[in-house]
Amino acid sequence: MNTRNLAQMSCLFERSRGMETVGEIMEKLIQKVLVQRGECPECGQPLYGWRTKNPDGSDRCKPTCMQCGYKALRVQEDLQTEQMYNESLKARAINFFKGGSVVPNKALFDCTLQNYQIVDQETRQAVEVTKRFVNSVLLGNPSHLVLTGKQGTGKSHLAMAATWEVLRRSNYDKKILFIGLQEMLDQIKFSYNNPELRKTIEGSLIADIKTADLVVIDDIGSELGKDTSDSRAFGINTLNSFLDARQNLATIITTNLLGEELKKAYGMRTTSRIFVNSDGFTMVFSQTADKRLKPVKGATA
Repeated sequence: MNTRNLAQMSCLFERSRGMETVGEIMEKLIQKVLVQRGECPECGQPLYGWRTKNPDGSDRCKPTCMQCGYKALRVQEDLQTEQMYNESLKARAINFFKGGSVVPNKALFDCTLQNYQIVDQETRQAVEVTKRFVNSVLLGNPSHLVLTGKQGTGKSHLAMAATWEVLRRSNYDKKILFIGLQEMLDQIKFSYNNPELRKTIEGSLIADIKTADLVVIDDIGSELGKDTSDSRAFGINTLNSFLDARQNLATIITTNLLGEELKKAYGMRTTSRIFVNSDGFTMVFSQTADKRLKPVKGATA
């Protein structure tokens, strides 16, 4: 072997000493962009996370075991925890809604947009107005939906349907109540002879009515005509206290009375509070027949 060949072999040997395997390159890359964050509780191998963090200082992802995929287990656990949390939120919101509402017929809770009967152009328009209102509430606006007009056209049904839509689409992150005005006034009067009931109504329910994210005040006007003047004044004062508190909160109001009838029965002050923030969210039923929606009992007002 001549001198020239020996020099070439020596050069190749030196080059081979400087070459790195793929494994060595990957190891250096891992050390550059990742950092060890403990040991995997499953297999004992290192857990790695990103060296750099998110702009807010949080980790870019959970530590990962390259040997057994521990991250996958953690993700599954997190999903299960999130599901349990969401189910808890849903149950709490529904319990608040159903437990705190004052309705004349529990079957009203079965009313949805899906089982509302569209029988003419007026009922079709009413559904569209209700959907616009729901969208507005979900955007955080203090809108008022006012459903007025003939009895038996499904006003209470639509009001209840709107509450379920807001609950569902907010991921059950809203406090909502449905209050039948006449039933509420009857409970308040009855509570005068029942200290425990009075404590519940005055201490929490009325406060919730004034602060909940969305409240339905159903069938305004039904309390008129059958009471003495003192009772009528009490009803108007109670209604005014609710409306005053809900000027800047989402509210749904249903009544068989039309605009002029409302003014005559309650005066300008109360009527103006009913229609505040209702531009684009007022529906007057004047043509739809008294259909008494059959699929869902109780949805007749």
